[in-house]
Amino acid sequence: MSLFIPDCTTKCRSERHADEVIAAITSGSEGCLQAFLLSHCHNACTLRDEFGRSALHLAASLGKRDLVQWLLESKQADLQAKDRESGWTALHRSAFYGQIHCLIALIKDKEGLSPLDLTMKDRPAHVVFRNTDPTEVYTWGNNTNFSLGHGNQESRHHPEIVDFFSRSGIYVKQVNH
Repeated sequence: MSLFIPDCTTKCRSERHADEVIAAITSGSEGCLQAFLLSHCHNACTLRDEFGRSALHLAASLGKRDLVQWLLESKQADLQAKDRESGWTALHRSAFYGQIHCLIALIKDKEGLSPLDLTMKDRPAHVVFRNTDPTEVYTWGNNTNFSLGHGNQESRHHPEIVDFFSRSGIYVKQVNH
């Protein structure tokens, strides 16, 4: 076996290769993983372990964003592939393990646009606020300690307007949490 040329074909389905790929991604440094995947198996990017996890699943779970991007761009990794463990895609696994930087890489389209970018594409980048615009505040939920801004402690099951602002001539244009 050569150090640089895999000893298998592009149709490789070796469970041993899959386990070795998963182990390498789990413990390897991001810089060496691309070279390892290229030299270890011709099909390293699509192999699945016994739980149905691919290289993309593990890279997304472990926060290896550069590897995720390389798998998507250079190896056309399957974004829709679900593991057998939970039926999750790499996107689900990235979200579950808190790897937000990988999640962002996974949701961008081929032009690098996220769903929010696409939503805002035909909208103005800056919105001008005018005092004549409607600026009502609605709240609902548990009103313990008057936290909803209403005059009593009754819980609200449906949104109700907080009239304090309109009575006081205050216009709400930004709410920070």
